[in-house]
Amino acid sequence: MNDDKKTPFRRIMKISLLAFSVIAALLFVLRSVYAISLFEGLTKEMQASGWVSAGGDLLMQPNEELTYEASYLFVKFGTVKLQIVGKTNYDNTPAYRVRAYIDSYSGIPFVNLHAVYEAVADAKTFFCLLSTNSQKEGDSWVFTSYRFDFAKKMIFIEQWKEGKLLKQFSIPLGKGYTDGLSFFYYLRAAVQNANGKETNLSVPIIVADSTRSSVVLTINEEREPCKVTAYNFPIDSYRMSGYINFKGFFGVTGDFVGWISTDSAAVPLKADVKVILGSIVVKLKEVKRNNWIPPRSKS
Repeated sequence: MNDDKKTPFRRIMKISLLAFSVIAALLFVLRSVYAISLFEGLTKEMQASGWVSAGGDLLMQPNEELTYEASYLFVKFGTVKLQIVGKTNYDNTPAYRVRAYIDSYSGIPFVNLHAVYEAVADAKTFFCLLSTNSQKEGDSWVFTSYRFDFAKKMIFIEQWKEGKLLKQFSIPLGKGYTDGLSFFYYLRAAVQNANGKETNLSVPIIVADSTRSSVVLTINEEREPCKVTAYNFPIDSYRMSGYINFKGFFGVTGDFVGWISTDSAAVPLKADVKVILGSIVVKLKEVKRNNWIPPRSKS
């Protein structure tokens, strides 16, 4: 095969494989929540029912670790590992620290991706208070931080490489936002609080290039079995679908579908997200969560 024929294939593979970094950060890509118009009402219901103080602890179990595997055209090319580090306080606000590790498999052509994302999310609203990410570029690491200052109504952004400040700027903060990582847990809370009822949602989100936008979706569309790598039986799940309202890196945008467990843990199981050519499928590969037995589907 000559170089001219190889070039389109290489471009396709590079676009498709690298796209999963964005998808993972969103999660999964999959990844949305509270309708802005419904958010205050939903939060009040959560507080009134005791969900925030009691159920929140059940959902946000310290040391939980969920590992997902991404594939394109049946080629498995990387994993995303998400962790609940534990409870904390940030500016006197009760919060959760969460973390994600994104790694491509060795030997995958045209991509060598390694990144670590961290977020501090408000324990009541799951809006982001602090977001950081470190991504490997060649032999160096680039570190970016987003600090959400609600008092000053600004988001302060800094980017560093090898101890040198590359960028420093701020953008207005008119309302709360999730980032790619807190989005994942915000979605779980929304699904749990909806209690199986079909609900239309929209969530404000800020993505890696400082774009402020939203993702809309419908959760709990129907109840159906979902098969994942982590278990040898179908899991009872709620299906969701939605639309990403912005164009992310390498063309990540538009429609997506996902499945999440029907129990109180509300564990995301699988997602199918569109990219420029085809779609990427993300499946739950491994679970570390105390005493969790996924609900077996009866279908």
